[in-house]
Amino acid sequence: MGNEHDQRFVERALPESGYAMMSALPSLPAQQAVVFGEGVSVSMRVRFDDIPLERRPRSESATFSEAWREDSAGEEFREEGIRRWRTQSRSA
Repeated sequence: MGNEHDQRFVERALPESGYAMMSALPSLPAQQAVVFGEGVSVSMRVRFDDIPLERRPRSESATFSEAWREDSAGEEFREEGIRRWRTQSRSA
């Protein structure tokens, strides 16, 4: 978790005894988490078990960055979005 805003949010939720865990947040690898709260007596770092291959999602990760490079919606879709955006009103 490298986002400073998210880190501050977590820091406010952590008990004082868990502040030492904050330094681990930006470098937590996949399958790891910091656990704290009423369900655990002491804040701790945990690692989730591996999921068997046959139970994993069919892709390694979504390729959003590739999809965002393509203009698949077309000009008509974009124009309709702009029209709706410009004609919206705030209701009190």
